[in-house]
Amino acid sequence: MTDYIRAVEKLLGQLTTAEQQEVVEYYREYLLDAGIDTYQGAVDELGSPRPLARKVLADYSIRMNEKDKADADTSQSRSMVQATKSNVRTVWLIILAMLSAPVTIPILLLIMALFIAFAAALFGLIVAVLAVFLSIVALGVVGLVVGIIMLFQAPWTGIFYLGVGLFFLGASLLGWLILKWVSSWVIGGLSWLAKKIYQRFIPRSRAERGHKL
Repeated sequence: MTDYIRAVEKLLGQLTTAEQQEVVEYYREYLLDAGIDTYQGAVDELGSPRPLARKVLADYSIRMNEKDKADADTSQSRSMVQATKSNVRTVWLIILAMLSAPVTIPILLLIMALFIAFAAALFGLIVAVLAVFLSIVALGVVGLVVGIIMLFQAPWTGIFYLGVGLFFLGASLLGWLILKWVSSWVIGGLSWLAKKIYQRFIPRSRAERGHKL
């Protein structure tokens, strides 16, 4: 049993030392109360160390993500970049937990299909917006170059092209902000979907249902 607990602890490196100790002590006490003192007995009751650790990390990430959102709603202190990083981390840990969990093939196929569809939509959206953004930047640069050249030949025409170039560069800045907002919104939606699938379809042992990190 001690070897099992140590194996779980080694897989919880993303948690703080205090959080790792809380998890370890909970499952150690659970196994002791259940009268389980062997590695195989712990596996039979809780599953292998890696799937258990991945579910612990996913649950922790979900709770921290929701806590951050609640704090942002009240204080507006969380930036868009921080929110996106939190959502990406949560989705990744959920995927790892789901891949480790013993689910039926139809449910696994449903989960993978939903993720592939959503990821494809996200990728297509980002590529399309990025292409438009780069096109606008290119137009702005070309306008500035042509404007500078024309200033020495036809000043008014040169000024016109400089204005066009500056306009498109300004538009590219706005486009970049829109790209960041859209990406953040879509990733947030993916995070929400991942959490719903995870909470709905991933089986939990009695010990996992009783543990709150």
